[in-house]
Amino acid sequence: MKLIFSGIIIPVSTIDWYGRSVSVVFFNGCNFRCLYCSNNRFIKVANQRLEPLYRGGDAIAIEDIEKQVHDSRMFISAVVFSGGEPTAHPQELEHLARFAKGQGLLVGIETNGYYSERLAGLIEKKLVDKMFLDIKAPLDNAEQYRMITGGVGDAAERVKKTLDLEDIDIEVRTTIFRSFADVPAIASSLSGRNLTYVIQQGRPEYAPDEKLKKEKPFTREELMDLARNMSFLRDVRIRTREKGEERIV
Repeated sequence: MKLIFSGIIIPVSTIDWYGRSVSVVFFNGCNFRCLYCSNNRFIKVANQRLEPLYRGGDAIAIEDIEKQVHDSRMFISAVVFSGGEPTAHPQELEHLARFAKGQGLLVGIETNGYYSERLAGLIEKKLVDKMFLDIKAPLDNAEQYRMITGGVGDAAERVKKTLDLEDIDIEVRTTIFRSFADVPAIASSLSGRNLTYVIQQGRPEYAPDEKLKKEKPFTREELMDLARNMSFLRDVRIRTREKGEERIV
């Protein structure tokens, strides 16, 4: 069977994996409909099918993506798979991760954490080196998680299973808006874990929700104040449009 890829690729990026130059492969489609999703153009489903094709990117042979990664090898040390939600395309994701590893590159996956069993399979096969896990609300608040993700009732429970995966380097990210800023509660649930926590400055202008579009974004100084109160975590960072990624704790 000929695999088809639907999405886009950025051949060289220096902002998706701190300290590394990477290629970023964006898969279309997502099982969440988050109120503030900045990549919402990738989540429109064609013919109500979740896998494998979506609108919002070009449908091309997967070999074309491989060629672009291969041609970028001199400038990168890793490939990051993003979206949308890359684990919504398990066959294509595993194929490309295996290709990247075969090129001597590290593999990172930016994920909403819903498909923990698929991520566990990739870890067991040693096809992923780092997981960038988006945690949107306290994992003990299933109702808030359901509301943010557009009605996915078991989202918090499934993300918790992903957070508990072993043998993988994990970076947890939370994108915050004034309507959704329960960062202390999220950070508290991460206490004692060997991971990095990144608080990201939300971009209201890109949100699909009209009320969120009118919000004032958090300033860099406000994010710094939040981060400084999390000294109980081993590595806390902020990411803003002004200064990029900065380690605070």
